[in-house]
Amino acid sequence: MNSKKPIRSKSDILKFFHDASTPKKELLIGLEVERSAVFDTDLSPVQYIGKSGYLAILKKLVEEVGWKIISQDDKGNITALKRGGSEIHIEDDGRLELVSKPRKEIFSLCREYQMHSSEIDEISKEFDVRWISLGRQPFAKNKEINCAFPEEDKKECNHYRKYYSDWQEKTYTGWKLINDSIHVSIGYSSEQDAIKKFQTLLKISPILSAMFANSPLKAGKFSGFQSYRSHTTALCSPHRTQIQKIFFEENFSFENWIDYLLELPMRRIKRKGKTIFVPLSFNDFLKNGFQKYTPCIADFYLHIKSVWGEVRIKHYIEYRGFDTVPPHLLPSIPALVCALTLNSDVMQKSQNLVKNWTFEDHLEMREKVYKNALQAKTPDGRKVLDLAKELLEIASFSLKERHRKMKGRIDISRFLWPIKEFIFVREQSPARYLMEMWNGKWHKNPRKLIEWSQK
Repeated sequence: MNSKKPIRSKSDILKFFHDASTPKKELLIGLEVERSAVFDTDLSPVQYIGKSGYLAILKKLVEEVGWKIISQDDKGNITALKRGGSEIHIEDDGRLELVSKPRKEIFSLCREYQMHSSEIDEISKEFDVRWISLGRQPFAKNKEINCAFPEEDKKECNHYRKYYSDWQEKTYTGWKLINDSIHVSIGYSSEQDAIKKFQTLLKISPILSAMFANSPLKAGKFSGFQSYRSHTTALCSPHRTQIQKIFFEENFSFENWIDYLLELPMRRIKRKGKTIFVPLSFNDFLKNGFQKYTPCIADFYLHIKSVWGEVRIKHYIEYRGFDTVPPHLLPSIPALVCALTLNSDVMQKSQNLVKNWTFEDHLEMREKVYKNALQAKTPDGRKVLDLAKELLEIASFSLKERHRKMKGRIDISRFLWPIKEFIFVREQSPARYLMEMWNGKWHKNPRKLIEWSQK
C-alpha cells in the first residue's frame, strides 16, 4: 500500500481496493487480540504511566526480548512496537493489542499468538501484572481507568461532540477504555470475492457473536448482557457502528462501500507525527481539502478505521465481532472464519442459514444475541444455538475438504474442537458458563475468573 499516494478522485480510492486483490493461493489471514490487565495484589486496573504500568512493560519488551519501537510521541511514550512481522499496538488506555503477521496457515498464526502472549505474561509478572482474556475488563468502573494520552483524548472528544451528531460520549468512553475484542483479517481475490466475504460474515455475525460471547460482567456484577462489549459498541456512534441496509443488497460493490465512507464525518489525519482533526466529511475533504492539506491514501485508510462496526472492507476483510476469549478457545476463531469463507459454495451455505431474515430481523437479532447469546430466539422461533450447530457442521466439512485436497498438511478442523465443546456439549456461550461458575463454584472470587481466562 502506497500510503502517501495522493487521492484526486473517487477512482483513486476504487483502485486502492482493486489493487489489494490477491491470487487465491496467496491469500493470508491475520489476527489481532486485545487484553486488559490488573495488578495481582489488589486487582486494580493497570494504567499506562507508572513504574509498573503498560509503558514499563513495553520498555521491558524492547530491552529484553528484541521488540523495536516503531512509534512514540515527543515525550517518549511508546505507541507501537514491532518484531519480525508482528506488532504490538497501544489502545486508548494503554492496554496492549497483539497484531500478528498475516500468514497462510492457521497453525502458525495461533502458535505465534501463544508464543507472544506467553512472553508478555512472563515479563508482566515482574510488575505484579496479570492479563485477562475477556471481552470487557470485568472489575473496574470507567472512572477508575485513565486515558493513556489525555491531551489528545480531550481534543478528540471535543471534535466528536461538535461533528458526530449521534455520538454517545459516556458509552464511547467506556467502550474505548474497557472493551477487548478479537479481529480476524482475511484477504480477497477479487471484488466479487471481497463482497461475498463481507456479506457472509455480516449476515451470520449474530451467530458468531453468540458463539463467542464472553463479556457478561460490568464492575463485578452481571451487566444483563452476555456480550456487553458488543452492546456498547453498537451504541457509541450508530451511524458508524451499526449495519446499513445497503450492505445487504445483491448489487453491493466497492463503489457503494466507498460512497458510504465518503459521506461519513472524518476523524483526523496525520502529518509529520502531528494529529490534525478535520471537521468535514471525507467527500468534502476530497473536493476542497482542509487548510493546507489534501487527501492521500493514508488519510482514507485512517478514515476506514473510524468505522467501528462488525465488518470492514480495507485492503482485506476485517471481522471485528468477537469478544476476547481465553487462550484455549482462541484458535477456534480464525479457524472458523477461514472455514466459512473458504469458497463461494461454503459462503452461500452459511448465508442460507439466515436467508429468510429481513433487514429489521438482523437489527433485532443483534440486540437479542448481545443479551441472550445462544439462547436468543430467531425470527422463526428456533434458538441461535441450533444455527450455531449447523454453522459448525458447515465449517468442519469445509476444513476437512481443504485438508483432503491439500494432502498431508495439518488438519486445522481440530482447532474447532474447543468451541464445539461449548456448542455441542455444554450448549452455552463462554459468558453463560462464566456466570454459572461465578455465581456457583467460584463464589464470585475474581482470581478464579482470571485463572480461567488465562487457560
